[in-house]
Amino acid sequence: MLSSEIINSEQCKEQEMTVETPLFHEVVLMHAQTTPDALAVVDGSIRLSYGELDKLSAHLGLVLRNAGVSRGGVVAVHIDRSVEWIVAMLAVLRIGGVCMPLDPNAPPNRATRALRAAQPVLTLISARDLVAAPSDDARPVIRVDVSTPSPDPVPDLPELRLCMDDIAYAMHTSGSSGRAKIVLAQHRWLAEGARSGALVNGTTQADRGSWLGAAGAGIAVHEVCNLLWAGASIHVAPRDVIAAPPKLRDWLLENRITQAFVVTAVGEVLQGLAWPTDSPLRLVTLGGDRLNRWGPSDLPFDLAISYGSLEAFQIANTLYPREQKITPVTASDRDRAAPPPVGRPLPGVQVRLLEADLTPTPEGAIGEIWIDSESLCLGYFGDPALTADKFRPNPTGTPGGRIYRSGDAGRFRPNGVLEHHGRIDDVVKIRGHRVELGDVEWTLSNHPAVEQVGVVPVEEFEIRVLVACFTAGRGVPPGELRAHATASLPDYMVPTAYVQMNALPLSTNGKIDRSFLPPSDWRTWRPAHPYREPQSDLEVAIAGFFAELLNCEQVGADDHFMEMGGDSLSAARLQARIRDVLGHNIELVDLMSAGTPATLAGQIARRRVKSADPGSQSVRAALSAIRPRRS
Repeated sequence: MLSSEIINSEQCKEQEMTVETPLFHEVVLMHAQTTPDALAVVDGSIRLSYGELDKLSAHLGLVLRNAGVSRGGVVAVHIDRSVEWIVAMLAVLRIGGVCMPLDPNAPPNRATRALRAAQPVLTLISARDLVAAPSDDARPVIRVDVSTPSPDPVPDLPELRLCMDDIAYAMHTSGSSGRAKIVLAQHRWLAEGARSGALVNGTTQADRGSWLGAAGAGIAVHEVCNLLWAGASIHVAPRDVIAAPPKLRDWLLENRITQAFVVTAVGEVLQGLAWPTDSPLRLVTLGGDRLNRWGPSDLPFDLAISYGSLEAFQIANTLYPREQKITPVTASDRDRAAPPPVGRPLPGVQVRLLEADLTPTPEGAIGEIWIDSESLCLGYFGDPALTADKFRPNPTGTPGGRIYRSGDAGRFRPNGVLEHHGRIDDVVKIRGHRVELGDVEWTLSNHPAVEQVGVVPVEEFEIRVLVACFTAGRGVPPGELRAHATASLPDYMVPTAYVQMNALPLSTNGKIDRSFLPPSDWRTWRPAHPYREPQSDLEVAIAGFFAELLNCEQVGADDHFMEMGGDSLSAARLQARIRDVLGHNIELVDLMSAGTPATLAGQIARRRVKSADPGSQSVRAALSAIRPRRS
């Protein structure tokens, strides 16, 4: 049992048995008692009420009990997004088991690793799925079938006195670092997360919510549990609408969906589509990645941004509190001049921004986000070192409390709104400067034609450069996007190449998968420079060096040494020519990354002004030694 590693649930204190917030599955069963005929789940032709959901999950729970699943026993749920998944989850929870969802669409070795680590009692699969159980070992496999109504009456399951610190979920995730881990989450995590999500979204029994996320991802828990907590109905989206935003829009409208949670990459496209003014959709929440720009102000629904993590559930939201919401309609000019914020921390959540040494970040500065929340998970199964690194004793909270290290970069605005600045790992050094990839992406996304963008660092000729990969509503020449970037960014943040793609690769969670970027032909997407004749004596001299070393007939003031065919060896020779003839040392990294006659001449000229050295003799010597070739 997983519970034995971090917490002994049998030792829960008696006072912990009675809590203000009930367990999640208890709330769902309460809806089954009070409104049994209310619609709970729609999955194609299958429609289940809360009463039927209660009956099916109880019968499956009895089957699991008879198969040997006891309190703390792990059950693998290898089922795609469906009504069967919901029935399976409730059945496992109400008998005190630990639900471990696995995505059937993920590579098979991913499920195999999780099964070998967690050693579940058995595996559940769907009777409707063509996907077989993961090939790991001979553990029992049970098919969940909702096509045949369960017999009456609802079976009486053995009464359990579960507490909030009992483990409810074991979520297998690779995280942003690619390191596979199993997150252990207790009933407190699930109940508090579902309750706060329903509160933030203003969810009621009248709502019709969509389920769009992958079944094995943490976002599935967020989508499903918020709606079930409020007694609303869940509408399972067919697979073919997920990857096509226009189809998704039509499906949302046809099914009269009132609230939807979509990954940011999809949401950025959705907000640019045409919507009827009488759309029943009132709320679209975005999550997973940073939103780079607000949509139009005339959207017929609220657009919210949710920020959270598997380890801490939902942390912040732009729609809380609702009277202070920031949406495309209410965003001020100042709001629009920066990446959209993720909102204010939710009730029961405190966010701290800390430096690497755990000291508070200066006011207004970017720091790492640390989270103090009522719904922090327990830690990572089988990895006490990682648990100790990510979950630290809370220095200012309740004695014995913990604080979670998110790995995200953030900043608070003066009004208390939190900005998300991507992963700490996404901060890279370019030519000695600290560059946040998210800031570059935000700038590029503000080009009117750009829909999605992902910026990645690439090592070229022993230096690091940036490559922008993007999708757009029309063909965008690399030079056009570079000009857009140059107008707003310092030269070290301007990408070297701009690759237009039909679609950006996405992970199973719907995030842009930067591990597959850039494509191998990215060098062919370098912008072409229009010829500009060198003007100053310095520009003419340096252009002559370029022509000499690269055997070129013509060199313009804005031609880049590396883009013209230079490499690390010829760059070192150029460095030596500038030093020996002009008497100035140019850092090799500057020469290779920003090496145009204009930029290099500008650097030398600024240094001469600073030192009051006209340098006329060295320039004249250079001009007499070589002449740039012209066509």
